[in-house]
Amino acid sequence: MDGDEYAALVDALADDVEGTLADADGHDDREDALWAAVGAFVPEMERAVCEDVLAHADADPMDDLVAEVAAMRDSDDDERVRAEAFTVLLQDVNARVAARGGYE
Repeated sequence: MDGDEYAALVDALADDVEGTLADADGHDDREDALWAAVGAFVPEMERAVCEDVLAHADADPMDDLVAEVAAMRDSDDDERVRAEAFTVLLQDVNARVAARGGYE
């Protein structure tokens, strides 16, 4: 995955979030829409894709959340990389939705 493909992925996930936001009622529903869109995609990612996500992301992994996921799942290194990819995608998609005015 190159930078343009990563940007397209973030756009597609932001589209999913915005589609769900039309029926959202309050902050919790908005947050659920974000987590659901990214959460549905990340478990399918192979390690190489996760590494590409990490290489092209604007955000940095959320170390506390990565550590929490790793502890809950007794994770191996592949799961840790997947958790890092999840956290950067979560932040990048959130930023894209916000930049588009999707939360207003």
